[in-house]
Amino acid sequence: MTFLYPKILWALTALLIPIAVHLFNFRRHKTVYFSNTAVLKTIQQENAKTKKLKYLVVLTLRCLFIAALVLAFAFPYKPDEAARINTDEGLVGIYLDNSMSMKAQSSKTTLLEDARESAKSLSDKFSPSTRYVLMTNSFEMQNEYPMNRDEMLDQLDRMNLVGQPVKMNALVERFGMLKKLHGYENATLFMYSDFQKNQFDFSGVRPDSGLRVIAIPMHAELQSNVSIDSVWLGSPVMQAGLANEVHVMVTNHGEKEMKGLPVNLNLDGKNAASATVDVEGGGAAELVMQFMLQDAGDVKGSVSLMDYPITFDDIYRFVISTRPVLKVVELNKANNQSSVALVFEDDPQYDYVLMDPTRFDLGVLSQAQLIVVSETSTINETLHKSLMEDAENGASVVFFCDDGKVVDTNTMSVNDLAVSHEFFNDMVVDLPQHADLPQVRQHVRLKTAANTTVLMHLDNGDPMLTMKTEGKGRVFELATTLDAHWSSLDDHALFVPMLLKMAMLGGGVGRLAYTLGEDKTLFFGDLSLEGLEHLTVKSEEDGFEMMPAHEVRNNRVVLFLQDALPEAGFYELLVRDSVCHVMAWNDSRLESEMVFAGEAEVANAFNEAGIDLMAVLDADEFAGNDLVQAMARQSSIWKWFVLLALLALAGEVLVLRFWK
Repeated sequence: MTFLYPKILWALTALLIPIAVHLFNFRRHKTVYFSNTAVLKTIQQENAKTKKLKYLVVLTLRCLFIAALVLAFAFPYKPDEAARINTDEGLVGIYLDNSMSMKAQSSKTTLLEDARESAKSLSDKFSPSTRYVLMTNSFEMQNEYPMNRDEMLDQLDRMNLVGQPVKMNALVERFGMLKKLHGYENATLFMYSDFQKNQFDFSGVRPDSGLRVIAIPMHAELQSNVSIDSVWLGSPVMQAGLANEVHVMVTNHGEKEMKGLPVNLNLDGKNAASATVDVEGGGAAELVMQFMLQDAGDVKGSVSLMDYPITFDDIYRFVISTRPVLKVVELNKANNQSSVALVFEDDPQYDYVLMDPTRFDLGVLSQAQLIVVSETSTINETLHKSLMEDAENGASVVFFCDDGKVVDTNTMSVNDLAVSHEFFNDMVVDLPQHADLPQVRQHVRLKTAANTTVLMHLDNGDPMLTMKTEGKGRVFELATTLDAHWSSLDDHALFVPMLLKMAMLGGGVGRLAYTLGEDKTLFFGDLSLEGLEHLTVKSEEDGFEMMPAHEVRNNRVVLFLQDALPEAGFYELLVRDSVCHVMAWNDSRLESEMVFAGEAEVANAFNEAGIDLMAVLDADEFAGNDLVQAMARQSSIWKWFVLLALLALAGEVLVLRFWK
């Protein structure tokens, strides 16, 4: 054990004071006159011994109090803890959390700039032969080889903010891998971060006796933030000239209420709508803005607000895709024109295809927005599986019942419509009490699951039309067929708008937006690739361009992006230099919530994971002191000396009061 302030030990000379006082009081005598001293002779001898022992105990306690207090102020610590990192044989890692939350305002500039300056001063505390690796959230390989001081400082200046935070388990495992890769037995990682609680995932971390961590938390002056967390459309039906609504979820991560916060909707570079929103502290509010698109195609949209200083989550980008033509496929063996064909065949807004279910084309099915299965008895397992995959990708699939499974031959009518459901709410304005609804002469009893919605009921309560959400699409089932012997559905006024609504639901918007760091595998069912054609992802904003890995599965193109995109924005997907999709990418909202771990929580999390956490240092104190001094300040030995001084003081009080 050694001392951070050894000069204070000169104060131990104060021990002479109680010793001198004790000797002075012990030598004082007081004369007491008594007539017969023979009886008190034995008592006097016993009292003298007791008094002398009492004085010695009090003297010891007083000296112990002074000595313990002086030693506590001298700040004792174990020198081997600080000496462990002052070796030329170990690797020094510097991790700078360059996620978006580090843009928060500090007492000087921003947390990121404060961390950068502190990391620069850290290099002055080591010998010139020390080798460094610089770790960031993007795990850039050019920073992760043993560098000298000048190389490390140069890379440190080049480091910028990125959008994806990194979990602690991935960071520690990465540094341990670099230590072994470069042949080092020992390594120390200095971690500069605001230590948001969403980073604390230590699952799968394996203890490494040669790896040590020193945590340096960065604290923001203001811990408030307002973010746009999500955007969705009011109706899945998206066609040119059709009104729709944008729903925006705004969250206030601070304690102060925000009133009259302006929010703007932008479509293709033009302001489409504006509104204001009030959000309580720690709460969220939903905002609705209306819009209408005039032309088909991909429209780049964004919703934004003004919030300082955390700005990365103030804008949410999305893409609305409206189709000029919807593809409709009917699986039917009949040669004559069906009722479904009469609805779609001559309409230029629809591309109608009649397909024999025994000779189906998976490529055509994967491109359809509406698939009508008129003869379910001929559907084999392979075709049924493909239809479910098409529904998961966003198509509407309609199954008419198997005409070979008659259950009920009683003639009855449809007596109930779910007019308040989104399927009917813009189709049926009002349903009269005795409305003329379709008649059913034969039907089967449909099975309904927990996630199934009944849109039509028959007189006896049996479901007539059900809808189930399957992935991004919907699966409809009818308890009857379009044959005149079964029902009058195809002659009723509801038949055409029902089919059109099913087609529009299948031709609605696709994926509005993607999230950096979360969406790494993308699926496209409407791409047609020939041979070894390559795909290109390109950004018009900064000129970024890449050719991602891809493959074709069940006539769907699977795109593997991983973490290749550099930042949030709009990216185009090109085939043969032709744009086939526009994608909107946003930063993850994990860092929007300004909840940080304190020093005790940081220490507990690392210790529970079995990681050798040497110290949790204050950034300002660490920057202004020698590394050994900064490490020594983390010692808690002085607390034991303070406790010992208090116990000595309490012991003296008890002895003087109760020892008679």
